Amino acid sequence: MPTLSIVVTDANVLINLIHAERLGLLSQIPPYEFVVVEEVVAEITRPEQKQMLDDAVAAGHIRRVVIADIPALTLRTELERIMGLGEAASLALAVTQGWSVACDEKKVFLREARARVGQNRIMTTPGILLVAIRAGVITSDEADAIKALLETRRFTMSFVSFKDLL
Repeated sequence: MPTLSIVVTDANVLINLIHAERLGLLSQIPPYEFVVVEEVVAEITRPEQKQMLDDAVAAGHIRRVVIADIPALTLRTELERIMGLGEAASLALAVTQGWSVACDEKKVFLREARARVGQNRIMTTPGILLVAIRAGVITSDEADAIKALLETRRFTMSFVSFKDLL
C-alpha cells in the first residue's frame, strides 16, 4: 500500500473544482489526502461555494485543519508579507509538516513554494486532473470538458488536451 501523501489545498484549486462540481475527486485519487486550512476556508465567501466546500468536508472528500504549532504560525506570518493569507497558511503548513501544496498561483507563491518544498511537492488544478485520469477516476475527455469549463471562468491551461499529457 502506498504511503499517504497529504496535500494542503489553496482556495484557487478548490474554487476551480467547485466550478466543475468535482470536489469529490479529492478523495478518489490515492495515495493523496487533501486538507484545507481555516484561512483558506475563510477565503471561500460565495454562499453556494462555501456550501459545496462544507458538503465536501462532511462527505470526507477533504479535511479541515487548523495551524496550531508555533513554527507554522511563525512561517505563516513571515509569508503573509509577500503573499495572501490563504497561500501563506497553506505553504507554511506544507513546509512545517513535510506535506505537499496545491495552488495555481504563479510568481511569488510559486517561487517560494519551489524554494521551500520543491517542485515535486507542488500540485495544480491540471496536475490533480491528470492524477485523476491516471488513477482511472475520470477520462481524458472528462478532464478536457473541465478544462473547457474553467476556461470560461478565466482559468486557462497551457496545453490543448489532457490526451497530449498522457
